[in-house]
Amino acid sequence: MFLLYRASTNSPIRATRRARFQIVFRWLAILALTATAGAQQDVKDLSEVSLEELSNIQVYSASKHMQSASEAPASVTVVTADEIQKYGYRNLADILRSVPGFYVTYDRAYTFVGVRGFGRLGDWNSRILVLIDGHRINNNVLGQAMLGNEFLVDVDMIERVEIVRGPSSSLYGANAFFAVINVITRTAKEVKDWELSFQTGSFGTDEGRATYGHQFNDLGVLLSGTFYNSTGQTLFFPQFDNPANNNGITRDTDYESYKHILATLSYHGFTLQGLFSTRDKGVPTAYFGAVFNDPRDYNIDSHQYVSLDYQHPIGKWQLDVGTSYDQARLQGPVPEAPLIAGEPIVLSTYSFRGNWWTGEIKVSRDLFERDHLTFGSEVRDNLRQDQGDLLNPPNTFSTDLNSSLISALYVQDEFGITSRLTLNAGVRYDHYSTFGGTTNPRAALIFRASEKTTFKLLYGNAFSAPDVYETTPDFGIFYDDSLKLRPEHIQSLEARVEQGLGQYFQLSSGVYRNRISDLISLVSVPSDGNFQYQNAGNAQAVGMDVELSGRASNGLQGKASFDYVDAYSESAGHPSLNNSPGPMAKLNLIVPLIDQRLSAGVEGQFLGRRLTLLQDSLSSYQVFNFTLLGHTVGKHLDLAASVFNILDKKYFDPGRPEDPEDAIQQDGRSFRIKITGRF
Repeated sequence: MFLLYRASTNSPIRATRRARFQIVFRWLAILALTATAGAQQDVKDLSEVSLEELSNIQVYSASKHMQSASEAPASVTVVTADEIQKYGYRNLADILRSVPGFYVTYDRAYTFVGVRGFGRLGDWNSRILVLIDGHRINNNVLGQAMLGNEFLVDVDMIERVEIVRGPSSSLYGANAFFAVINVITRTAKEVKDWELSFQTGSFGTDEGRATYGHQFNDLGVLLSGTFYNSTGQTLFFPQFDNPANNNGITRDTDYESYKHILATLSYHGFTLQGLFSTRDKGVPTAYFGAVFNDPRDYNIDSHQYVSLDYQHPIGKWQLDVGTSYDQARLQGPVPEAPLIAGEPIVLSTYSFRGNWWTGEIKVSRDLFERDHLTFGSEVRDNLRQDQGDLLNPPNTFSTDLNSSLISALYVQDEFGITSRLTLNAGVRYDHYSTFGGTTNPRAALIFRASEKTTFKLLYGNAFSAPDVYETTPDFGIFYDDSLKLRPEHIQSLEARVEQGLGQYFQLSSGVYRNRISDLISLVSVPSDGNFQYQNAGNAQAVGMDVELSGRASNGLQGKASFDYVDAYSESAGHPSLNNSPGPMAKLNLIVPLIDQRLSAGVEGQFLGRRLTLLQDSLSSYQVFNFTLLGHTVGKHLDLAASVFNILDKKYFDPGRPEDPEDAIQQDGRSFRIKITGRF
């Protein structure tokens, strides 16, 4: 995180920056020395797994049962804990930036993801489904999935992330529109007693974590807590460059803090998991007409859940049963300028409260040698979907009450037509108490031409249900109700080939077409100047991607990908969609040093031009990150130093409808130092 507002090379900011980089380089030297000191001890991790083993890594999320990625009826990417550590990823958004087809937008309040050319400004990440250990975390008011620092789990607690591209409503229902992202957390066996971690970095940022995990015979116990605090940056916004607004400079408004607690108990087939997460983030952009440079403009988000799952074989059937209870909260005061000069500033606070209960049962079995059948049912009772205003005074919650009920049935069959050809087909029916029912199928033909060559032909439908915030937004100053809003639908067709190249390389490539009907978009209403969510026509995206990955026996590994997509509206003239880059390129490289006791992780990202809401074209950009990781005293102590945006590239993301800025400058060069101990 680094954003400059002065260019003078003699400024205090520059001097502070030089001092910080001197600290970073000293730590790099310490890393090299400590790695050398422990070089005699053997280390075995995922960097030593063969490429063939990686290409057949087992994934769960594509079909709700374990299978190799090459057999999955989708385009799948798996990011492991080893990669998360060696590339220095700070949150889930950092992980997704490295994934083919994904790109990230940050408005200095929340982080939003685009997939294959669709990153709608005004969306709340409701077109992707995010899971933690299979548990849905999209809230039931905005449909929002948290991705950046607002994500609910510390990345150090992630064992792997499974990213399934393409529509998956045939298994998961709503939100599984463009992708399903399943974050698999570490177990008590993988933690092995105590872990303590501390990191510090740019902008007064500190983070600490304490984790305990132990396997007591049949009982597994894991408990982890994380705290984070950042004072933020001094920022400059040219839209407010006048004396009345401190010449566009805002201080003490970009602050952020959060706390995470994760607890998991496992006993035989039972797994009990509880999560608590809360985040306080200042909003420096003065969105929704807020007074500029007022630290009382902030968001407090919280999400808690408890889930209980049971897995057990019954004869030839595998039974999976789960139930959970979630609650999500948002409190977002907006300091508004008084209508009459001299009157005090008024705090107008948008808030929501969401509570929901979920129950699911799934049974599956192998019918024949090459036939796997799955049946499932899910019920989600949205007990509370309330939006309101936290009045000041008397600090009470006045609200419009909302609730709804969703029920679903699904079936999936994986039938081996021959030893090389498999048909995967499934369908799900969802019924909403608000708008009725929707049926969504999916099918895939998977042909394994040889041991190293797989062809996939994929077809799928999915839907995105209107969220409460879209139909009845309780922010009447800016939004109008849209009671007749219908679900949007996507129809996707994709062809892929996965090819092993010799002993060290793997190639994956595909072409696809996504067509969206009844696209839900935030549009301006001429009659009152407000915004309204409407079914605004249809859109298409036609694209291709190619990824080459490689891994040598000495631990050297890397991957490079290129995507190109043409996303456009089907209205007259086929205008391009905003926030839709045409080309994207990613480069990742891990270089082992000093007998693999030290590794260097290099990451490069290129994003093409994007249109803003005002149809201005933002320049393309390239960002490079670098992480040096050293293992000392075996695996008991890790030291890491990271530099992000190492070339200090100046680049922008498009603003959202609520932002006064059409483009928002992103972070320049920043650093982080991290130490992790295991006992």
